[in-house]
Amino acid sequence: MQTTSLGLGELLRRAKEGSLKIPQFQRPFVWGESQVRLLIDSMSRSYPIGFLLLLDRKPDLDFASRSIEAAIREDYPPDDGTSSGTSETPPDVESYILDGQQRTTAISRVFLNAHPSKDCYFDLKQLFRTARPLGPGEREKTWIRFLPRGKTQPPDRKKNNRLLRADIILDQKKAEIYVTEYIEESKDFSYMSRPDGREAAARINGVFETMRNYKIPVVTLERDSGVEAVCRVFETINSTGTRLTTFDLAVARFYPEPDLRRLWNDAMVVNPILKDYEVDGERVLQTLYLAVAARGGKYPDPTRSNLFSLPRREIEQEWKKSSEALAKSYEWARAHGARPKTLPSHNVLVALAAIRNLFSEDASDEMWPDHEFIRRWYFSKIMQAGASQARNYRLGQDFGVLRRYVEDGERPEVASVNLNADIVMQLKPSDVRYKALQNVFASTVRHDLIYGKDISPESVLHDHHVFPKNAGKRHGLPQKMLDGICNRVPVLEQSNLKLNEAYPKEYFREMADQARSQGTLGGVSRRLRDCMIPGDPHDPDWPDSFSIERFEDFCRARAKLIVARVKEVVGDSLITDISSDEELADDSDV
Repeated sequence: MQTTSLGLGELLRRAKEGSLKIPQFQRPFVWGESQVRLLIDSMSRSYPIGFLLLLDRKPDLDFASRSIEAAIREDYPPDDGTSSGTSETPPDVESYILDGQQRTTAISRVFLNAHPSKDCYFDLKQLFRTARPLGPGEREKTWIRFLPRGKTQPPDRKKNNRLLRADIILDQKKAEIYVTEYIEESKDFSYMSRPDGREAAARINGVFETMRNYKIPVVTLERDSGVEAVCRVFETINSTGTRLTTFDLAVARFYPEPDLRRLWNDAMVVNPILKDYEVDGERVLQTLYLAVAARGGKYPDPTRSNLFSLPRREIEQEWKKSSEALAKSYEWARAHGARPKTLPSHNVLVALAAIRNLFSEDASDEMWPDHEFIRRWYFSKIMQAGASQARNYRLGQDFGVLRRYVEDGERPEVASVNLNADIVMQLKPSDVRYKALQNVFASTVRHDLIYGKDISPESVLHDHHVFPKNAGKRHGLPQKMLDGICNRVPVLEQSNLKLNEAYPKEYFREMADQARSQGTLGGVSRRLRDCMIPGDPHDPDWPDSFSIERFEDFCRARAKLIVARVKEVVGDSLITDISSDEELADDSDV
C-alpha cells in the first residue's frame, strides 16, 4: 500500500476529469444534506474526515464502474491555479474508490457546485458567528445552505451578498474581495468599526483558507494487488459497515455480459430456498467453477482469482444448472435438519452441488451410490470443531473426494467426531458444533414434545429452552448452561406458545398426570426418548428430577443422551475418549 494525501483542489481536479471511478458493487450516493453539512463543517475546522482507499485500474482487475454522482460542469471550478495539493498519479490513470465514495461525492457536489438540483451557498453571517465563541443564549445555526436551482446560471452571491456560492472560495482572490465587500457594505456588520470589520473578514477568509488547504489522507493499493487483497482490505475496513463480497467484485468484473446481479436475482425467484437460507451468489460461481474445472480434468480450489478467470460464455451456459444444483443441495440439507439460522456449513453444500452439476443431466437427478453413507459423511463434516485449513482449500478437497466416490466408488474418509458429554455441556451457541447438533435434533426428532404432532423437514421449529431463560435471574442458574444445547429442544409453534416461560417440573408433572389418567404414558415415554429428555414418566417422582436444584444433573443426563443420538447418526466415527478440557472453537464456515 502507498499512503499519500490529496489536497482539496487536486481531489476536485481528479473528480472533474473523471479519473475517480465508483465500482458497480458500491451502493449509490445516499447521504442527506445534514451529513454533507457535517462533513464540510469538519473540513472547515481542520477535523479529520477519514481516509480514501483507492485502487488504480489495470487490465487484469477491470471492474464495471461509474462516475461520481455529481453534475460536474466543464467551467467549474475556476481555473486560476489555486489547486492545493499535488499527486504523483498521472491525470490519465483511473482509480477505483473502494472506500470513501460518499465523502468524495459530497465534496464534489459542494465545491464544484455539482448537486443535480440545488446550489450550495455559504452563509457568511452565520459562518462568522460559528467562527467565534457563542454568546449567552445564542444557538449555532448552519452556514451551509442548499437552495433550489433556477433555470439560469446561479449567481456568485445572493441575499445582498450574504450568501456566497461554495465553489467561489477556490478562487482565493475573488473570495477575499467578496467577503470584504460584504463586511464593509452590509447592514449586518454596520455596528462594527473598520478595524473590527477587517478582523471579521479575516476570520471568514481564514475558514476558507483552511478548506482550500485541507488534505485528505489516501491509501492506494499497489498496482499488482489481486482480487484476494482487495477483498481482504475492504472486509477489514468495513467490518462494521457494508462488506464487500467476492460476488460484488464478480458483478463488477463481468458486467454487463453476463449481468451476474440479474442472473442471481432471477435464480432466487426460481429457487426461493436460496434466498431463505441467505445464500451468497458466490456459491453459484463456486459450484459452476468446480464442475467446469473438473470437466477439464483439473482439481483446483475455487479461489477468488480462479472465479474471476471463468470465461463469460461458460458462466452464461452453466449458470442455470449450477443454481438449480445448489438449490437442491440446500433442500437436501433442510431434509437433514438444517434451518436458515442453524446451517453449520455452506461449503459442504457447494461441494455436493458441484457433484450434482457434474454428474447429472438434470439438477434433480440422484447420483449417490449410498445415500446413508453420504448422510454420515455430511454430519461428520459439520461436526468438526474448527478450521485448520483455508476454506477454499477444504471445499476443493471435499469436491475431489466426492468426485472420486461417484466416479470410482472410492469412499471418502469419514472424519472423526470428537465429542463427549463434557464437551456437549460446554458448547456455546457460536460454536459450529452447536448448530450441527441443532441439525441432528431437527432431523431425528420426529414428534413434538408436548402435543406429539409429527415433525417434518418442512416444519417450522422453535428452539425452546427446557428450563426457561429467566431462571438465571430468578434462581441464579448459570446463564451459559441455560443457553447451552443441553437445555434446548425443537418444538412446534403451538408447544412453544403453551410452554412460554414455564418450568419443566410443572409442565412435565401435568403431562405425566394427564397421560396416566388417559392410559397413554407409553406414548409419552416414546416422545421423551425421541426428544432426548431423561427419565421415566412411569415413575411418580420423575417430575422432581426437573427441580431447580437438579438443573445441572438434568444437563449432564441430557448431554449423555445427545451423545448417544450423535452415535446413531455418525456411527463409529464418534470418539468419546477425549480430554474434557478440549479447546472449544467458535468457528463458522458460513
